[in-house]
Amino acid sequence: MNHVRTSLLLLFTSLGLIAWLIYLAISLPNSYPANHWDLAWVGFDVAMVAVLLLTSWAIWKKRQIAIPAALVAATFLLIDSWFDVVTSNPGWDLNLSVLLAVLSCSLATFLFRFSHRAIRQSIRNAYLRAGKELLSESLWRTPLMIFERDIDELL
Repeated sequence: MNHVRTSLLLLFTSLGLIAWLIYLAISLPNSYPANHWDLAWVGFDVAMVAVLLLTSWAIWKKRQIAIPAALVAATFLLIDSWFDVVTSNPGWDLNLSVLLAVLSCSLATFLFRFSHRAIRQSIRNAYLRAGKELLSESLWRTPLMIFERDIDELL
């Protein structure tokens, strides 16, 4: 699958999800008894701990896997905070969830910033080693540094 088809696939998937979100917003009840509630929360938290440990190890060992691991860990932290806060009962439960969310969001921000800086530094290093001038440090404007045939093979 080439990059244009992949991009279109992701675009149409996003449009489909927008329609699904509108349906959910209209039709879902405020509360719903769930089976395996404990398994869902514990399973998510186990995955979050695993990716945090991977990120820790990768940063310690100075490995490139630290960048995507940090992005995934930060995303886990934000999702966990969101669901903890919005599913908490008023009072002590909600107060604790908000406090932990502030701490988690702070760590997520740190991990996102680390990833952003690490990607930018990797790009600078690649351009320097290739003897090319870096025109922009913006990740929005910097092209993927793979050849056309490489991206199609990756997809």
